[in-house]
Amino acid sequence: MDAFIEADRLLARVGDPLVRIVDARSTPHGAPGHNALSGAEQYAAGHIPGAAHLDYADHLADPATPHAARVAPPDEFARVLGRHGIGDEHTVVAYDDGTVPYAARFVWMCRYYGHDAAAILAGGLPAWLAAGGALTTDLPSFAAATFSPRARPELRASRDEVLAVAQGRSTAQLLETQRDATYALRDLDIAGARRLSGSLLLEDARGGRVAERATIDALVRDLGLDRDRRTIVSCGSGVSASGAYIALRENGFRDVAVYDGSWMEWSHDGLPTVPKAAAAGRD
Repeated sequence: MDAFIEADRLLARVGDPLVRIVDARSTPHGAPGHNALSGAEQYAAGHIPGAAHLDYADHLADPATPHAARVAPPDEFARVLGRHGIGDEHTVVAYDDGTVPYAARFVWMCRYYGHDAAAILAGGLPAWLAAGGALTTDLPSFAAATFSPRARPELRASRDEVLAVAQGRSTAQLLETQRDATYALRDLDIAGARRLSGSLLLEDARGGRVAERATIDALVRDLGLDRDRRTIVSCGSGVSASGAYIALRENGFRDVAVYDGSWMEWSHDGLPTVPKAAAAGRD
């Protein structure tokens, strides 16, 4: 399934019993200039009719690692989706506000657990409204469904795999893709990482759509990246990295994995870092 669906196509499928819509908006975690409301508060103020609200950090994170918003274990992930009426038979469309790529985070989680019938609403909620879509404050009800997780380990990079890159024991490409606003709050990078801003891969001016191919080609060329090598993407909490995963896969990278723990885990565990200016490939 394509990674994105346009608003007019989603409008045509509202009420389809085989389509589920997920409002993936979340807390902006201190990013300046963004909505200060929580995802739940934004949802309560108005959402696409029939949409469930699933916050990557509040509903779909592993409770065993509260210091890092890693994806929930398979049984828990399946339980949450099933309780919200999302089963193996459903096509899932996730949306956010077209800036911070929370919908991409949800779609990556679905793909990691083997559910490819998941897409991002291109342009987010603003595109839905521009296409004439309505909002509601009504809370939907869902019949329980069965979601069968089938993990794909190759889509997820572990801490140990990233440590091998940091220590020079791996040929994988490690990219730091945190969006500019939150990346500016950090002084350090994971050792061995190259900086490729998530703000350049999914553009706010395009409603969170993937940048033009020529733009990404230039970024890839400037960093000397190889589309055929294993590429690990990291960020602050896995959100921007999930957006980077989508963007790179859409642009010919064959083997991309999200470092699920990202900077939250790495910094918590005191693993090797370098000053940001010393990061390899720093522009």
